[in-house]
Amino acid sequence: MARVGTQLFEQTLGGIARRPRFSLHLRRTRRLIRGLEEKGLREPNVLAILTVETFYRPAALRMLEYVAWLALSVLRLERVRTMSIGRAQVQLVHWRDLGLIDSVRFSLGSFARVRNAEINYEACRRYLHRSEALAEPSPEVITTAYTGAQRPEYSSMLRAAHGAIRGSRG
Repeated sequence: MARVGTQLFEQTLGGIARRPRFSLHLRRTRRLIRGLEEKGLREPNVLAILTVETFYRPAALRMLEYVAWLALSVLRLERVRTMSIGRAQVQLVHWRDLGLIDSVRFSLGSFARVRNAEINYEACRRYLHRSEALAEPSPEVITTAYTGAQRPEYSSMLRAAHGAIRGSRG
């Protein structure tokens, strides 16, 4: 029942409160998206996911995640494997399995890689490719493939991000 209440909030009041903030976020992420596109990194689904994920996890929260990653690694806790890290918010176990870091444990090299925008793009691209959703046109299918569940608000944000990215290409 609590899950139903949370979903109802997300679809109504939470969604209403997020719309203006997400519109502002779309404008703020143009530089990131343009920078990736200038380097030939132009896959629309990947760019849209990076836009949505950076909305949910702004830089300050990502910094806290990096500190938690270090702490969990020092304590050798298994929870570190399932931590979602970086702009792409990919779990550390997937970063490793996709060949982008050597270990789920914190290292300065891995830290530098998960903070790099181009490598985050590649993590998201590889994850979508592995899930057979890289060229998927449906935001709902992409959402389920990337987040593991149907999330109407996330799908709506993906749709808006796709529109903003197309619009910025002129």
